[in-house]
Amino acid sequence: MVVHVGVARVLQHHTAPTNSLDFTKDGERLLSSGDDSRICLYSTTQGTLERIAQCNAHGATLARFTHDPLSIVVASPVDHAVRYMSLHDNRYLRTYRAHTDRVVALEMSPKEDILASASMDDTARLWDLRTVNCQGVMRFQGGGCRPAVAFDPQGLVFAAAICGGRVKLFDVRAYDKGPFLTFLTQDLGGSQSFSGIKFSNDGTLMLLATTTGKHALLDAFKGTLLKTFQGHTASGQPLEACFGPDSEYVLAGGDDGGIWRWHCGTGEMLPVLREHLAPVTAIKCNPARMMVASADTAVCLWLPDMSSPG
Repeated sequence: MVVHVGVARVLQHHTAPTNSLDFTKDGERLLSSGDDSRICLYSTTQGTLERIAQCNAHGATLARFTHDPLSIVVASPVDHAVRYMSLHDNRYLRTYRAHTDRVVALEMSPKEDILASASMDDTARLWDLRTVNCQGVMRFQGGGCRPAVAFDPQGLVFAAAICGGRVKLFDVRAYDKGPFLTFLTQDLGGSQSFSGIKFSNDGTLMLLATTTGKHALLDAFKGTLLKTFQGHTASGQPLEACFGPDSEYVLAGGDDGGIWRWHCGTGEMLPVLREHLAPVTAIKCNPARMMVASADTAVCLWLPDMSSPG
């Protein structure tokens, strides 16, 4: 059963749209990055700001936790590099350079110090945090389409969604052998740009989010299309979508400020959550708690309201 949720806390520490959110594995901290070049770290148990890092020289997009909750990776909109950053003392530890255009996807392996990035330069790359040298590269004909990357929950499979509605799955341990599976999501269109790709917690489902607001639920093993979700609009913006805390439903940001929800099993649209006044650019579910974070410029923390049904 999908319970009613409500806003428990509104965090207003960005002065421009938030471009990413990320939780630590234990769910106790939340990270946000914004177009104001600001990175904010919050306590989810207290619902309070812990610290702010200002990245004026390089900017800050797609900030992600590493396996140390005070060490992160962040993409730069200025020079297209990815930087490994310590929030202990607000300094950069390493810089990973190879992309020649905007980095639009950045994800950490859930098991190892391996980082995946994808760029509008028509490449996806794998990095080891311990060295600045790129460990692997996949080149594709992007045609101006936005790619997306993800790791499965075990950190064994790397997925890349690219132009033409294609999704390629790689064995992380044998990346150089090429994809072990490629499938085509024809219902999403041939020149589709992706705003994200997500695996369900058990690794059996895959969610492909697009910049048109049409999202697809796939069998992660076969690539079979199970459901499509639509009804809201994204107007070409890379608005995020994700699985709910138990993967029972899907949530997606809309350009109308709503958080749209659908039931994974039936495809039924659930009541839209309303709090934001601007497009919901980022949305994430806490991996350890029944909590959802969403953001436009403000970051909202949503919790179940057990006193209200559905």
